[in-house]
Amino acid sequence: MTGIAKRFAGVQALKGVDLDLRGGEVHALLGENGAGKSTLMKVMFGIVQPDQGEIALDPLGVVRIDGPRSALAMGIGLVSQELSLVPQLDVAQNIFLGRTRGLKLVPRADFRREARAILDDLAPHLDIATPVSALGMADRQLVEISRTLARGGRIIAFDEPTSSLTPAEQDSLFGVIRRLKAAGKAIVYISHRMKEIRAIADHVTILRDGEVVASGPIGDYSEARLNELIAGRELSREMSAEKPAQVQTNALLELRGLSSSRVRDVNLSIKAGEIVGLSGLVGSGRSAILRACFGIDEVSAGEIVVAGAPVTPGTPADAMRAGIALIPEDRRGHAIVPMMDVERNFGLGNHDRFTSLGVIKGSERRRSVKRYVDELHVRPASISTEMRNLSGGNQQKVVIARWLATGARVFLFDEPTRGIDVGAKAEIYALLRRLAADGAALLVVSSELPELLLICHRIGIVSGGRLHTIVANDAALTEERLIELAAREDNS
Repeated sequence: MTGIAKRFAGVQALKGVDLDLRGGEVHALLGENGAGKSTLMKVMFGIVQPDQGEIALDPLGVVRIDGPRSALAMGIGLVSQELSLVPQLDVAQNIFLGRTRGLKLVPRADFRREARAILDDLAPHLDIATPVSALGMADRQLVEISRTLARGGRIIAFDEPTSSLTPAEQDSLFGVIRRLKAAGKAIVYISHRMKEIRAIADHVTILRDGEVVASGPIGDYSEARLNELIAGRELSREMSAEKPAQVQTNALLELRGLSSSRVRDVNLSIKAGEIVGLSGLVGSGRSAILRACFGIDEVSAGEIVVAGAPVTPGTPADAMRAGIALIPEDRRGHAIVPMMDVERNFGLGNHDRFTSLGVIKGSERRRSVKRYVDELHVRPASISTEMRNLSGGNQQKVVIARWLATGARVFLFDEPTRGIDVGAKAEIYALLRRLAADGAALLVVSSELPELLLICHRIGIVSGGRLHTIVANDAALTEERLIELAAREDNS
């Protein structure tokens, strides 16, 4: 790709980008949300057409990629960060969706057999007859990856492929990528996780504000240098394990024998100003604890106590009235309306505050959202911007701002930095620390152990729907120790 430029509605998304891909090489593409990575991949896959520049494929020379079908015909595949599955169809049907034209019939046994062969390599636990609507985010991501792998191709781009995967699933995916590399495929790998980049990449290109700021062998760059090039500033202070210093003595959130269809007898007390993390494998029940606290899953036994007052949320509205906020893992699916602007997304859940006799008090809502947009450094700062045009980190800030406006005192975060770049991560960490310093109680679920070690005072291990060991996050606690604890509880 040479001199690729693309402008959207007055915003120059790409400014003459060059990208060289070689067979048998994993090429990491790094940059903050909004740097141009996904736009560049959409150009490569024919989803959008460049304003300038050209694409050349060996041995074809300069080519025009008119759309995804054209890209697939030329051997280019894309595993997109935004999943494009059909929930009503089963796993096998999704893997082979779009593979046929016209009225040609394909025996179901044929594509189920092929789907099973692909999944045996990447996700042997998945049942090919299960509807996608019944799968969690991690399994849906594995289906999306399998669909692209089923099409073959010489060039395959992975955009944040491990954002919902367990360490074991990540290892399986890396094994597949290494085999593709050995077979001479060219791999583009987009991720915000430096540990993954170090493990899988041979070459790296870094974009900032639509331009290439560095490109070369991965071994030429330290992790600190990569972070600085991505963010355009030093991040050592924001990414240090500097937890809020003072934890108040009073318990703000207490779970006493909490049980639901997915969790059993959960006991936990979180003080005002404290951040408690939940670690465990996907399916262990981490997110289910948050769902029960927020009234999504029915509480079958036990109680929830907020600031000394027992509450049993029957619905999310009940939880909200008790001062509980949930920032879910699936931001686009469960927290925002992408086609609505920042102001209206901010107003969701705040109708009582910004309405009078059923009429929205627009000027008051605009003043409030503008204040939070400024305080949380949401970019772009225009409250009329549609949420789909914000980066993941800025979308997350708007969701948090909405809850701040409700006066919530208990914050439940499920994968708070999923799909967010290193610079935005630092800002989200600072925001979580600020919430704790202001006296809130935070319960954080994260698949990233370094994240929990950075921000939490204590970390609990969840397995089989139960909260087991809770350990203090002191200097002796390491990723290895957390993995050891999780494995022990999972096998017990």
